[in-house]
Formats: sequence, structure tokens, C-alpha cells
Amino acid sequence: MSGLHGITGEHSRFRRWTLYLFARYLELPLLGWSYQLLRGRYRHIGQNRLVRAVLSWTVAAPAGYLGDTGRPMPASKVVELIDGLEGPIAVGPCRCRGTHHGCNHPLETDMVIRTGVEAWMRAFPDDYRPLSKEEAKGIVEDCRRLGMWQMVFVHCPVNQQNEYVICNCCTCGCVPHILNRELGQRAYPLLKGQWLAVTDPARCTGHGACLAACPFDARGLQDGKAQLVDACYGCGLCVDACPEGAIAMREAAKA
Repeated sequence: MSGLHGITGEHSRFRRWTLYLFARYLELPLLGWSYQLLRGRYRHIGQNRLVRAVLSWTVAAPAGYLGDTGRPMPASKVVELIDGLEGPIAVGPCRCRGTHHGCNHPLETDMVIRTGVEAWMRAFPDDYRPLSKEEAKGIVEDCRRLGMWQMVFVHCPVNQQNEYVICNCCTCGCVPHILNRELGQRAYPLLKGQWLAVTDPARCTGHGACLAACPFDARGLQDGKAQLVDACYGCGLCVDACPEGAIAMREAAKA
């Protein structure tokens, strides 16, 4: 396994080359066709069980297990990640929304970091521009106010530290999220975060705002209190939505 991590590690030539090839030639067609089959103009074809099976096991699964996938993160942890970065950050158009044009959320929200800066600025020099850490944190804050959440994507997920981009996601436009929700975690796995949303039942009044805010349908009401009813991915949107302040993010190992 250490040998595999050496090949896919942050500074390996293999990773840098495959990341550029993915950015330049593969990402946009994969995102565009996946969206059109599941939510767009060809969704009537995408509803076919055989088509979904083919999409799941010839496109989504290879991409999710071997290529690229995302890890949702609370906004506070994304800010910490930005503060701790060394080297440049660049921002460009969201690869999902810029491809399918099926969503009205902000477009310039795709923040490449580490070796992602090299790959995407080389592949699309006219689309990306450098930005400061303060600007990056401002984008996170602005998107959060719109009910969007952040996912940090990794390349070659066998090495889950290969983070190369911070995406600001929405349920209507984020294609990896749509793949996960439509085809299932087994077909296109998202990486569960290191944080879980924990509800204080003494403060919860069953308002239900957190249920609507959760992009993963992980929350439900039980005995008038909001609780986790499915896997929490750790995005933290429910914390922002709760008017009683009854939800807090806890480290998964300690929750």
C-alpha cells in the first residue's frame, strides 16, 4: 500500500500528469453527460434501469473509487484548511454548473489548491485567476449564506489526502452529489467526513429546518426531536439552519 501511495502522492509525477489529463480532457465530458442523463434533457433515458446500471459500473464507480471523489466539510474546517495552505490558490468557474448551465447559483466558486492550481491553470489559463486566502474565505462565506456547502475533492482516492480543489456545492447543480444521490453510495462513493452533526435533545424543539437543509437526507424527526436517521457526511449545513442552536459538529470518533 505504501508503494501505491508513493505513486499517487501529492508530488508524484504520476499524480500530477493524471490530474492534468483529467482536468483537460475527462472532467467536463463526464460531468456534462452524467448531468444530462440524470437531471437534464436525456433524463428519460437515464431512468432506464439498464442505462443506470451501465452508468453506475462503467463511469461512476471507476471515477469514484479510482479517479476523483469529494469529502464534505464544515465551513469552519474549510476556513482552517485555507489558512493552513502553502502556495497559491486560484478560482475559476464551477466545473459542474459551467458545463450543464442548469443551476442559478454563483459560477466562480471552484477554488483549486496545491497541485490542482498547476493542473487547472495549465489546462484552462483563461478561466482561472489567483486569489488571496481572504478572498477564498469570502467565497466560502457567501456560498454558505446561499445554503451551499463545501466539498474538498481528492484525486486517486486510495490516498485520501490528495486534496486539490475546494468546491462550493448545491443539490441542484453538483454532479458528484447528484451521482451519489441518484446511483447510491456504492456506485459513486463520497468520502464521509471526520465530523458528525450531533443534536442536543434538550434544546431541540422539532422545528425541522435542519431536515430541509441537509443535502444528504440524513436527518429526521423522532419523538418530536431532530436526529440522524442515515449516514451524516459532515457538511454542517444543519448547524447553520437550526434556529435553536441545538446542533453541533463533533469529531466522528468522539460523537
